[in-house]
Amino acid sequence: MTERISYVRVLDIRCRDVARILAEGPKKREEIEARLHEKYPKLKPGGSWVRNILLKGNPLVGKTHDNVWTLSDLGKAFIKLPGELGSSLTTEEKIFLIGLVMLDEKQRKVVSEIIVLGKSTYSNKFIVDRTRRVLTDLGLLKPE
Repeated sequence: MTERISYVRVLDIRCRDVARILAEGPKKREEIEARLHEKYPKLKPGGSWVRNILLKGNPLVGKTHDNVWTLSDLGKAFIKLPGELGSSLTTEEKIFLIGLVMLDEKQRKVVSEIIVLGKSTYSNKFIVDRTRRVLTDLGLLKPE
């Protein structure tokens, strides 16, 4: 796997869409942004969300060199599952992503607190809010 941040957190289920795009082969960030913008028009190409959450923080991808992104080992395993870019999550994708959410000790604590207590005591509210959104998108929580 290429150089990665030391934790694995899933903060947006669209991370799987980036993996589906990269299943075709390594791509530059601009190509990925354009494909995501086609599928999700409100997702701003060149924006920090794509750059930081869907690329840099995505455990399914890794950067090779000079703005070129490819699949990580986790991403290579993920793309073997049934599913398509932008479609509803398959059961297999949901199970895989739930496993990824549970890999990081801090996110695992947030998940358990949210499910059991309905809230989390974790100090980073961004992580708490994003984790709640991921759990909702995965069908583990009812939408608020």
